[in-house]
Amino acid sequence: MKIKKISQGFTFIEMLVVVTIIGILSAVGVANFKVANQKARDGRRQGDLQEIRAALELYRTDRNAYPLTAAFPAVGGSLTAGGTTYMSNRPGDPLSGYLYSYTSSGTTYTLCSGLELSTATVAGCGSCGTATCRYKITNPL
Repeated sequence: MKIKKISQGFTFIEMLVVVTIIGILSAVGVANFKVANQKARDGRRQGDLQEIRAALELYRTDRNAYPLTAAFPAVGGSLTAGGTTYMSNRPGDPLSGYLYSYTSSGTTYTLCSGLELSTATVAGCGSCGTATCRYKITNPL
């Protein structure tokens, strides 16, 4: 009578194939996750600047001028005048080192921000921190 030898476990080649497939799937997943985070931060930056723009327009409606650059609140500060609060908590950029830029002469203003997924640059902005200014809102348009 012949005894059959039963093979247990996986061969080295099988393990190598499985590890390679898992590595490829992980790399694709991490890359997609990074881009999704960048898109989310860019969307938040654009939304924050629109929120600031709305507060500035309310301010101008009541005060007949935009706040000067020096009077604009720091991140977390509030934009108030004459007992009216136009923006209670000024938003800041979600990424450390990036800044929202605001410049105003009283009759016009410029808001700028850096974007992670854009390659266009805009001129006439102040400093966007370590980022290159790539998104700009001005008034009057």
